[in-house]
Amino acid sequence: MKTSKGTEEAKEQAASIAEMTEVLRKNCEQALRTGLKLQEEAGRWWSSAFNPASCVQHWQEQLNAVTHTANSLLPLAQKPVGELIDLMEKNGQASADLLKKATEASQTAGVAESQAKWTEFWTSSLGAVQSNTEALSQINSRMIDSWAEIIRKGGLGTEARASRSV
Repeated sequence: MKTSKGTEEAKEQAASIAEMTEVLRKNCEQALRTGLKLQEEAGRWWSSAFNPASCVQHWQEQLNAVTHTANSLLPLAQKPVGELIDLMEKNGQASADLLKKATEASQTAGVAESQAKWTEFWTSSLGAVQSNTEALSQINSRMIDSWAEIIRKGGLGTEARASRSV
């Protein structure tokens, strides 16, 4: 009875991890697409910036648009980086705790006590995986939301496109 309950819990945790992994994969794909769009805009800007036919006024408008975008991106990039650093610190502490639990479990003489310690170790390991996956997913979601906000505000080249159409 206990093994079937443990098996069910392991299956539920595996399904939860698989679901979070899929969300993380989708978020990473979206971040990659957004990065590619940014590169395309930067390439268009650089090619038009060095076009001899463009006037100084047009070049100044584009430079202002890029400066505005860069100033908007910097604070948005700093927050996820800070969150990632915090996550790495927590992971370091969690890894040390897991190593301690594994060492204790391997040094336990009694079979029943050893099994209990190994079960605690694996439960803690799965909890750490789940926690890391959730944290990374949240960080990526907030980063994508930040990018979407910039795009909604017209921060990625909209000013340059508007000035070209005039």
